[in-house]
Amino acid sequence: MMNSEDWLFMMTSAIERRIKQHVHAPVHTWFAPCSPGLEPVLARELASIEAAEITEIPGGVEFKGKLELAYRANLWLRTANRVLMRVAEFRSRAPEELFRHTKDVRWETLLPALPLRVEVSLHGSRMTSDSLIERTLRDAIRDRLDEQSVPRVREAVAEGPNQLLLVRLEENRVTLSLDTSGELLHKRGYREETAKAPIRETLAAGILLAAGFDGSAPLLDPMCGAGTFPIEAALIARRLPPGLHRSFLFEQWPSFKEATWRHLKTKALEQTLAAAPHPIFAQDLNSGAIAATRANAQRAGVLADLTLKAADFFSAQAPEGPAGWIVCNPPYGVRIGDHEDAGRLYGRIGSKLRGTYSGWRFAIVVPEPSFYGALKLPEESRLILPHGGLKIGVTIGRLSEQVEPTPAS
Repeated sequence: MMNSEDWLFMMTSAIERRIKQHVHAPVHTWFAPCSPGLEPVLARELASIEAAEITEIPGGVEFKGKLELAYRANLWLRTANRVLMRVAEFRSRAPEELFRHTKDVRWETLLPALPLRVEVSLHGSRMTSDSLIERTLRDAIRDRLDEQSVPRVREAVAEGPNQLLLVRLEENRVTLSLDTSGELLHKRGYREETAKAPIRETLAAGILLAAGFDGSAPLLDPMCGAGTFPIEAALIARRLPPGLHRSFLFEQWPSFKEATWRHLKTKALEQTLAAAPHPIFAQDLNSGAIAATRANAQRAGVLADLTLKAADFFSAQAPEGPAGWIVCNPPYGVRIGDHEDAGRLYGRIGSKLRGTYSGWRFAIVVPEPSFYGALKLPEESRLILPHGGLKIGVTIGRLSEQVEPTPAS
């Protein structure tokens, strides 16, 4: 008669075989959500890490590859919010169907020993109760794991990591997706010091990449705040992966391949540059902002790549040397007063750029459509992005080689 230890060994071995067969071996479908407007930028990033069948859809990019690709995506993607594994897709018009199809998923090969958080998104389906759908899913997963003698899935907790399961039900079509990232990918781990209205790291990187920044020329942020633009620029210029100094949820999955993960990080470090090839200037009129930038850059490991200076953009000259990129998230809203004041500020910014930064490429955050006219800049493209509950624009272009005289302030 089989004793309990032999039985446990047999069950563990069986699950390990299933993990190799159903998680390690197959090509999976993945989805990387991003801020609407950055889908083309994210698609180019995915192509650079050799993702297959890349498809842009509103709010993100779908792609295919083996498990290792999810590791690379979390490590390298600068503009994605997270990386999701598509676990199952099926039609369901009633809780009984949802239970049956969900129970068929090999959850024992996928779920870590963490509390499970379920988020439901409903669009035009017969089932309309979020709570009923969540209960049905949990019951199905619990039954499946009980049959496999795997510990039950616990309820989500407020503190500590949870495994996120996203459930999308659209016109009776169910998509189940598991998060591989954990904390959102904009949380690089360096930004502990903040300034007013900071821009997310993923948005900053997306704006830089959309503007064509690749480190092949200098970059200046004359209103740097907490330094997000200059720090993200340094990471790009030095080819440093943004996820190098943080942990990810997939590291707790039963399918986690630690040796593969170590190899990917080692290989990434071998490809990095010891220093940014061209200067990256971070300036701000506020000395507190410069101190915040310095502290954040130190944590990011790129402080030596930045030239920091407390300076007034409107009186400072362009840095000596070749033209490069100028990026800027000017203050707006309550920070500078009423709408009329903001319009005048953008007019001054445009005048300064045309008069001082001949030949420079630019990417300027514009919070309201009326400010484009105030800038009077030669726009080549425009991004519309969500930021802080608003829709902001980013005007991208190149300044003329001919210097326009700057009027007196």
